[in-house]
This record gives sequence, structure tokens and C-alpha cells, in this order.
Amino acid sequence: YMPSEDLSLPPEIHLLGKTVEEALDALAAYIDRATRSGRPFVRIVHGHGSGALKKAVRDFLKKSRYEMKFRAGDSNEGGEGCTVVEFI
Repeated sequence: YMPSEDLSLPPEIHLLGKTVEEALDALAAYIDRATRSGRPFVRIVHGHGSGALKKAVRDFLKKSRYEMKFRAGDSNEGGEGCTVVEFI
């Protein structure tokens, strides 16, 4: 069974300007929806900044119960200012 792609789910979430706590709350809800959406991958835009948000996002993904892999964006995807999550 493959769920149909949930087109109401945006292909990326923007966390710029949020505190780590706000960002992780939003990210948890987004990843939960994204895993059921049928999308093969999503992008998390966290920016560069101090690096705290990027670290928090990637630590969150490492501990996630969902089957996924993630990587920094390629240069055409936002580079280190974003993280690309691929669902397995």
C-alpha cells in the first residue's frame, strides 16, 4: 500500500526566525505528516545563522522513529542552509 501524495503538504518547511523550541515543534508535526504524505523527500530550510537550529534539526532527525535518511542540501537546494529528508 502506497499512500497517495498529499499535495496539501508543502514540499518544504521554513524554520527561519523561529526559536529552537518553536522550530522543533513545527518540525515534529511536519515530519509526521510528511511520512504519511507519499512524498519521497522534503526540505527543511533552517538557514545558517549560529548553527544552533541546523544542529537541533539534525539531532531531532537522528532520533526520529521514522525510517529516513537526511543530508545537507546540494548547492542548488540551499546547501548547508537546509536539510533534505528522504523517506525510505
